[in-house]
Amino acid sequence: MSKQVQLYNLAPSPHNIKVRLALGYKKIPYEKIPVDPEKRDAVVKASGQPLTPVLLHGDTVVYDSYAILRYIDANWPGPPRLFSPDRPTMQRIEEWEMFARLEVGPPIRMTFREFFAAQPDPAKLKVADRLMNKVAGRLEEALAKTPCLMGEAPNAADLSIAPMVYYGAVPEAAEKGNPIAAHFRRNIKIEGAPKTLDWVGRLMALER
Repeated sequence: MSKQVQLYNLAPSPHNIKVRLALGYKKIPYEKIPVDPEKRDAVVKASGQPLTPVLLHGDTVVYDSYAILRYIDANWPGPPRLFSPDRPTMQRIEEWEMFARLEVGPPIRMTFREFFAAQPDPAKLKVADRLMNKVAGRLEEALAKTPCLMGEAPNAADLSIAPMVYYGAVPEAAEKGNPIAAHFRRNIKIEGAPKTLDWVGRLMALER
């Protein structure tokens, strides 16, 4: 694929991180276009809606991180693959994607809302921490026998979940100059899940 790839990127967003991990994993060169969360006119002009990430590939515009991963895998079909031609395997990937939406997303959204709240609610942050540790328990079970959720290598299941779980395991070094990371580190901490923490670290390294 010779067409230029550009990504409208809101750096702290787990959905944006997810797409960056996919591009890094597939070794696809791309240009990041930083997005100011308070000024989204360029995103709307490019895609007709204000949310990120948005992928531009030549004249093609794709938004929604789940759709973007499918587009990437269809247009760069060489290994490593994010999805599978095998129907049962694809169904399992989609089950993990649903887990990301319904189980992992709520504590992340809750904690982000409290970051932007005029007066953060400690009770809500405690609920978010409890929910994230419940997620980590489920992941720890899945990672008991294999290094990734569905085997030896990452796929879209891992990429959909790890960027959100990262916010329950923010390293101390990430706090410097990053108030969002510092907020999550203060309030959300995954405990008793060493395989999950190791898995998150390996997945997050794909961007680099």
